[in-house]
Amino acid sequence: MKKRNYYLFTLLWLFTAFSGTSQNNWALKDEKEGIRIYSRNNQNSKFNELKVELLLNAKLTDLAAIILDIENHFKWSYNTKTSHVLKRISNSELFFYKIINAPWPASDRDLVVHLRIKQEPHTRVMTIREENVPDYLPPKKNIVRVPLSKEIWTVTPVDKKTLKIEYYLEVDPGENAPAWLINIFATKGPFETFKSLRLQIQQPKYQLAAIPFILN
Repeated sequence: MKKRNYYLFTLLWLFTAFSGTSQNNWALKDEKEGIRIYSRNNQNSKFNELKVELLLNAKLTDLAAIILDIENHFKWSYNTKTSHVLKRISNSELFFYKIINAPWPASDRDLVVHLRIKQEPHTRVMTIREENVPDYLPPKKNIVRVPLSKEIWTVTPVDKKTLKIEYYLEVDPGENAPAWLINIFATKGPFETFKSLRLQIQQPKYQLAAIPFILN
């Protein structure tokens, strides 16, 4: 009995240890202008997962407004060539299409994104989920369909004018993407995205936006 309990304890310890390692072994890859970018191995893919942390001078409604302004994502989302809404499910949920500009000689990438925004009413933490739906539209000629893309924003209000953002990205660019293309999705893409977001979100149309399902 003691021997059996020992094995059970050992298996439980190994499971806990490896689970903790796989969840927390983020390595800091870049930090500048208050934007920290981490990376870790993805057990299910050859492409690393990314995490970004930063403080943003904005309200929750400001951020929700700029995220929902799909047609203007190209102004701040790195290498976004164009984007437009395909279908609105509700004020907080929709499907949109976007094309990502890839440097020559690679082909541009495209994807259909299922966007959902939710808020926990007690803590007021806002969660933004963006997941691709590869088969939503037929593939287009000379454009590579991104097979996997998942973005999760966890946005916590620090005070009335400051947000703490933790952003998670898992992506597979598709079609045997070369290393130099993968690097676009590493540190440069997230840094340029959040750097531009900081500027664009200061526009009055976002700061004055009324988002009925979000409380600041």
